[in-house]
Amino acid sequence: MQSAAVGGSGLLLARGREAGAVSVADGSAPLIRLDSNENAAGPCPAAVEAIQRATRLANIYPFRFEGVLARAIAARHHVSPSQVLVGCGSSEILLNAVLAFTDARRGLLAPVPTYEEPARRARRLQRPVIDVPVGPDLQVDLDAMARHVEEAGLIFLCNPNNPTSVALSADRVRAFVADALKRSPDVVVLLDEAYIEYADGQGVESALPLALDSSRVLVSRTFSKMYGMAGLRVGYALGQPALLDRLGAWSTPMSVNTIGLHAATAALEVPGFEAGERTRNAEARAFTLQRLQALGMHAAHSHANFVMADVKRDSSAFRDACRAQGVAVGRPFPPLTTHARISIGTLAEMQRACAVFDNVLGA
Repeated sequence: MQSAAVGGSGLLLARGREAGAVSVADGSAPLIRLDSNENAAGPCPAAVEAIQRATRLANIYPFRFEGVLARAIAARHHVSPSQVLVGCGSSEILLNAVLAFTDARRGLLAPVPTYEEPARRARRLQRPVIDVPVGPDLQVDLDAMARHVEEAGLIFLCNPNNPTSVALSADRVRAFVADALKRSPDVVVLLDEAYIEYADGQGVESALPLALDSSRVLVSRTFSKMYGMAGLRVGYALGQPALLDRLGAWSTPMSVNTIGLHAATAALEVPGFEAGERTRNAEARAFTLQRLQALGMHAAHSHANFVMADVKRDSSAFRDACRAQGVAVGRPFPPLTTHARISIGTLAEMQRACAVFDNVLGA
């Protein structure tokens, strides 16, 4: 399931905001983009067909189709449509949660490093941000986070965590959430599950049962990762209706476009899609981890479509050296200044990329 890589202008259709479009007009090999955790396979064929059909509906406002996707998501998760809030990628959900649940007194509590946009939004709003460093094993330090719960209006947990790739077990998430809700009568817990479909067992599961059971827990999901639709911007939140109403009060009307709504709905109807994509990613991920370990690099056990590897040198220098040889990897994520986040592409892409890593790390 390969998506088109080159447009008629001779520009690579860039995967990743960090690098931009790259000219391939000179006939050189396109840059391998392993920098933004996009799905190299792109949307499934059913979604591509839906996109093509939906272009003929571009003159119609998307509010006419929002309910169709909400019902499809509800059916996928065995919940009511009233427990679904669709958004412009999960980004709209996360950023609006900062607006809805933090203020000048009770801010955002999150591990660091993690997905940065909620903290960036909170700081722009001049709301407190409590950063709790991850441990030496790159795992979220839940005990340290628990000590700051009373200071927070919103607790943000990305599980599996971006950029570290590790994940908390369902038991640990359940215990932390129960403790947090007891410590504070007002705090809301947001679990960002952008990568949960890639989770590699070991007790890692969705926290959706917690969101359905509690009036102060939300789960967010996206079609950007496993479903390969990062450019279409479709995501959603799951939770109790009253909490979704508080969050939805900040939503932009009709924020999801007609094409994205149709593509996401079609993808949800494909039997076995997630299992097949999970297998494809796991094969390329295992190959990559094996090659990195053979080079003496340690990488945490990944539950995502990327790995976080200690390259034992400045990660900016590693990134620049890889890019010079045709491979884009992730930006630095302080304080992990010797770690590189490497997105998982196709197996063929990872074979080419690992040859570059061998050159760079062996230099």
